[in-house]
Amino acid sequence: MSAGARLAARVAVLGIAAAVAAVAVPGTAAARPADLGSAQQAADDAAAQVARLLVQLGDAQAAADSAHAQAEAARAAYDATQANYEAAQMAATTAQAAAQQAEQDLAGARAAVGAFARSSYISGSTSPGLQAVFSADGPGQLLERAALLDAAGQNRSDVVGQMTVARQQASDAAATAQTALDSAGALEQQAASALATAERVETEAEQTVAGVQAQQAAMQGRLEQTRATLVELQAQQAAAARQTVVSTPTAPAPQAAPPVSPPSPPSGGHDWDAVARCESGGNWAINTGNGYYGGLQFSQSTWNSFGGGAYAPRADLATKSEQITVAERVLDVQGPGAWPTCGRNL
Repeated sequence: MSAGARLAARVAVLGIAAAVAAVAVPGTAAARPADLGSAQQAADDAAAQVARLLVQLGDAQAAADSAHAQAEAARAAYDATQANYEAAQMAATTAQAAAQQAEQDLAGARAAVGAFARSSYISGSTSPGLQAVFSADGPGQLLERAALLDAAGQNRSDVVGQMTVARQQASDAAATAQTALDSAGALEQQAASALATAERVETEAEQTVAGVQAQQAAMQGRLEQTRATLVELQAQQAAAARQTVVSTPTAPAPQAAPPVSPPSPPSGGHDWDAVARCESGGNWAINTGNGYYGGLQFSQSTWNSFGGGAYAPRADLATKSEQITVAERVLDVQGPGAWPTCGRNL
């Protein structure tokens, strides 16, 4: 909620409080029509504020639920990219170790070839290879031993060539693994940034819900105060009317026995939807924690006293039709005054 909306809500609360103070009169005094009208207006204003805050609370809760879902998705994405990064890091480490081993193997092969060449050159006639040639018995054995020596030298050269190729392959694999690691690291950073943003939005949404809940609870308390004032003034007005009737007695007229009428159907032709819109913003399953439940805002004692427990433990857990059935019973006994502000819609 914006700062302007919060300021407007506070101003409205102060205005309603001022109206309640203006119409509050001692319990023994007769209610003036102006006092009663002001109390009715204050109660109407408070009820309208409560209804608006209930709508805002629903919107804020929906936004908070959406932000929570997005944060959960961001956490899952971050966990996946982190796992990929760790796998890429392990692959890069393995490839780098293989490249280093290939480099060492190549250096060893080159050293062996160099040692063989130096031994053949420096040793002269004492070289095992030359001794093998010079000690040959005849030209045939000489040619055979010379071929074997040439093959030995060629084999060393082939090993060096193979090691060179292996080193290049290992180096290429290490470079590829490092590139994959860098890419995985960049994706992990992006996922971490997205997660931080989603968590910030989630926190802000939760704070908004808490703020609207606090305003709604405060306004609900103000509404109960204005309703109590209105009921008191109505009681004073009714008492004054009864006193006037008693002070001017008239001859009693014969009275016929009241006809017995069948009980009215549950709906009774009453606009309970209008009452619910006034009481709870039309939310038949509402439970704000203020002690009143359901679309018609039953107290727990009223709900139980008029048989609501047969349907559900609380009014907000009952269906719309079940709440209306109980409301019709309350209306038959207490009249529209059971809903001091919103009963006029009946």
